[in-house]
Amino acid sequence: MPSLEELISADETASEIVRAEEIAREEWENIRVSLALCGDTGDFCGDDFMLRTISGETIAREPLGSPTKSVSLYSPTYYPMYFVKNLHKFQEKFPQNGYVTTEALYVYVELVTAAVKRLGLEGTLAMGFASGYANVRTGWIAEKGLAEERAVFSEMFFSDRPKNHEWDFHWTSVRQKLGEIYEKFTDWQSSPSLYLDESRSKAVVKPFIV
Repeated sequence: MPSLEELISADETASEIVRAEEIAREEWENIRVSLALCGDTGDFCGDDFMLRTISGETIAREPLGSPTKSVSLYSPTYYPMYFVKNLHKFQEKFPQNGYVTTEALYVYVELVTAAVKRLGLEGTLAMGFASGYANVRTGWIAEKGLAEERAVFSEMFFSDRPKNHEWDFHWTSVRQKLGEIYEKFTDWQSSPSLYLDESRSKAVVKPFIV
């Protein structure tokens, strides 16, 4: 029979996950509204993010060291627990910081990746779209997706507006712009040669003078 301490801990963990799912559901609906011209992402499902399979031990576990910089300690895909922790921290900081936090960044990477996969984007392009979306929403850059994809996303999104991250999900201009960007990514998915041509870095490399 579990001890009283174990029962209390299990109850606290369950409450933490339930609240995280509530926050995620609210943000999913914001994303759903903003991507309306891309298609319907459908209802939020906690099972897509392992929210209903996380144990108290998993949430409490410290992260393992990463051998590369490709995985951030804030990244929700590093361990499922990070999605829960990022959701709580994101909400805690929201009254003062809004969406301009690293926790919001990785919450949106996770949510938008799942959303656009439902719409038909696959693999790295789904992650690239999500990384770009999270960047223009929060102002932060995720260690996810390719820099070239993120650059195209940002360039298209801010092409006719000031580079201000305080925009509304319901704005018609935002929905139209996200629709155009989504169409660009679906074109890339249909034509790898087009992707290679349009996503190529425009940076000019100058040789060293020695």
